[in-house]
Amino acid sequence: MKVRSNALAIIGVVLVLSAHATESSYEDRLLRKVIKAYKTEPFTPRAQGMGAKAKLGQSLFFDPIMSGPSSIACATCHIRSKGSVDGLPLAVGIGVSGMGEERLQKEQAFVIPRNVLPFFNRGDKEFTAFFWDGRVQLGPGGSFESPIGDRLPQGFDSLLAVAATFPQVEPDEMLGRSLRRGANRAATYHAELVSGEVDPDNFQERTLDVYRNLTRRLLGAEGERISPLQAEYRRLFSAGYPDTYEYNITHIGNALAAYISAAFELQPAPWDRYVQGEKSALTAEQKQGAMVFFGRGRCAVCHSGTQFSDFKYHGLALPQLGVGKHGGYLDYGRAKATGLADERFHFRTPPLRNVTKTRPWGHNGIFKSIEIAIEHHFNPIPLLYAAQQGRPREAELAGRLLSYRSPVLGEIYPITQSDIRLLVTFLKSLESDTVIPDEEAIPESVPSMMNQFIPK
Repeated sequence: MKVRSNALAIIGVVLVLSAHATESSYEDRLLRKVIKAYKTEPFTPRAQGMGAKAKLGQSLFFDPIMSGPSSIACATCHIRSKGSVDGLPLAVGIGVSGMGEERLQKEQAFVIPRNVLPFFNRGDKEFTAFFWDGRVQLGPGGSFESPIGDRLPQGFDSLLAVAATFPQVEPDEMLGRSLRRGANRAATYHAELVSGEVDPDNFQERTLDVYRNLTRRLLGAEGERISPLQAEYRRLFSAGYPDTYEYNITHIGNALAAYISAAFELQPAPWDRYVQGEKSALTAEQKQGAMVFFGRGRCAVCHSGTQFSDFKYHGLALPQLGVGKHGGYLDYGRAKATGLADERFHFRTPPLRNVTKTRPWGHNGIFKSIEIAIEHHFNPIPLLYAAQQGRPREAELAGRLLSYRSPVLGEIYPITQSDIRLLVTFLKSLESDTVIPDEEAIPESVPSMMNQFIPK
């Protein structure tokens, strides 16, 4: 009798497994068609290592000497343990110490009215635009387009290298207090990086001036006595560029890009293994979520390619929440970069690799969960309504925000809470670790010896 019971139990297990195998086989067949239709390719990391140029970029990335008042570094907002962001809805610029949430708690905190973008895979060729508004982008024939137009110095290796040099020239972010937030002109732009003969309100002139003065701060000038910091940076620049004897902002940008590309390059995710034919790389729920993602959810219309972004610009009708880059309650997004009215309130499609690790989400960090972000894509009314409570100006803008909402969002088939749960499960299949571990990516110290942004 016992043998019979065991046999029945084994048969039951086999039947259950067979049922799951049949279900999985059905989903697999559908997803193979999807993968073929979307010409989906697995992501393959480029061979990465921390060469001399990347090690120079590593020092520049973690060193507060790169900011006007020497109080903030790239690493202040791009924290590896927080998914290469700072975990805050909106970034906090100069004027306070610490990292992450502790910066926001300081009385002197000046909020930068946009959410920090992650750095994962930014060296990949699919990235044809940087920043939420795409103000640094690839132009015709692969040219680099930026806010300083044809005055951009020649010699940048990549678009990422160009983008890496713009936070340093932004008031309130890394340069110094803006006129709007500074008590006087001296407080507005850091004196050491902006020459007295340059009009600080002329963005192009100020940017080029900062580029020159930042290089001089790091390396000194011919005929001048150099400091120990400058001697160390001269050694690092010489190692990174052994055949170069004169340096400028392009060498700084190229080194930063070399570090960011290496340090934040991701390993293949379970999705990549599945695309390559490993059926067991995804769970049954993740496969169901993929079907919603590529099917009735229409997510793949914009979140396409190996990085899951079309690198175009779309309007989601996000509430402004009283903070705006272009004035209270106003962030015009892409329109400010192009001057085109029909691109108001449009922002670049975020890539989705490791998106589950980069909270909060949205250009102003309004989404506290991915579930809320997904819901807003097919029904923006609840979030818009909630934002209006106690904010009359928000109520005035709601209709305007909706008028610029991307038409493609109106084509989403109504999805259920179960669908949303499956989508989140699928997004977890896009998670992976960086190729280079923390021990190699994080330096022990920086040349200025201001090591407050190096995790202990």
